[in-house]
Amino acid sequence: MSNDDARTVEVLLGEAGLTDVPPEELERLAQLYPALRRSLDRFHEIDAGDEVTAAVFRAEDDRR
Repeated sequence: MSNDDARTVEVLLGEAGLTDVPPEELERLAQLYPALRRSLDRFHEIDAGDEVTAAVFRAEDDRR
């Protein structure tokens, strides 16, 4: 765990309004953060090209 990871976790929790997190929980989250970040970064590495990346929702009533 780096000091940068700990600071990043503190900032993220603060932005979420969680400012009273116990120090031992902050440490645990800071240890988990690098692996979580790597997993999330992988989503941006996927080349979807021209493929549709999200489902389309049509709010039509097809119960006729």
